[in-house]
Amino acid sequence: MKRILLILVAAGIVHTGAAQTRTQEYMKKIPALPKDSCNATRSSVEGFVSQVSALRDELVTEIEGIREAVDSHMESNADVAEANAMKQMAQMYGMSQADINKLKNAKDMSDADKQALANKMVMQQANMSMDEAKNLSKMSEAGRKAYAEAYAVEAMATAQNDPNQEAKSNNAKNMYQSGVAQQAAISKINEITTRIAALYSPIEKDPERQKMLDRMKAWNNQLTSMMGIVSDGEARIMDSLSLRIQNEQIAYCNKYTPQYRAALRKHLQTVKASMPDYKKFGDINAETTKIQTGIDMPEEGKELASLEAIADYLRALGEVYRYKLYYSDEY
Repeated sequence: MKRILLILVAAGIVHTGAAQTRTQEYMKKIPALPKDSCNATRSSVEGFVSQVSALRDELVTEIEGIREAVDSHMESNADVAEANAMKQMAQMYGMSQADINKLKNAKDMSDADKQALANKMVMQQANMSMDEAKNLSKMSEAGRKAYAEAYAVEAMATAQNDPNQEAKSNNAKNMYQSGVAQQAAISKINEITTRIAALYSPIEKDPERQKMLDRMKAWNNQLTSMMGIVSDGEARIMDSLSLRIQNEQIAYCNKYTPQYRAALRKHLQTVKASMPDYKKFGDINAETTKIQTGIDMPEEGKELASLEAIADYLRALGEVYRYKLYYSDEY
């Protein structure tokens, strides 16, 4: 009995490993924040930035590869999409196979044939001819109201006797529901993106940060203008300017790097917490694509939103030293 249990557990472990997604793989690869962002040496900074950059480049290449694979898959199944579109039109407009064949070769149709086919489609969908549709726009308000009431009664009777009505209704319902779900998923992803951007914007928009940069720039310009052969007094001024710049650079890092590191932590927490939303977004896109085209989205295509979220975090992580301007090991 124990042997059987061990085999089952081992099989479960193997299965779980095989089912690991690209998203999970890259989440595990994300480097931890460096312990200290202001007192690091130039070599350690470059090493960390290089590590993050390499991982992000790898992920971006993966994302581009998935996009190309999805596009290729859709193109290779163009015949499926065409057949599905024709099927939907047949259901919605009651078109026969002969009508569909005409539509496929629309460039060979005469104007009269095109008008006749359009008239048939409108008649099937709205139970009125093209001429009646044009006349409807010329009716008075009372006339349009009376027509609408009569049309509603006739449409109900037609629907009850139409064997294809259920298929038409289900198709329209599915299209509508998938569209609503897709818009809701897009709105959720946009909300997450906006929330993440708001973590960093207060740092960049802090007016004091720009003032510190302006002061350092002014001191550096003054220092540069004094380069060359100088007097002892000028040398002391230059030393004073160098010390001011150094102290301001240290203060700049000490003020803004902790804020940036805090934003990075919240950013990663948000990405992790939003994984169900990214997955739902991918699933809904795949479902919508299936309904609209009849083509099944490749599984890796469903992960694009989550992989792009990880790539965006890696971009931000790679800039963890962006407020570090001073390196003590170089002085």
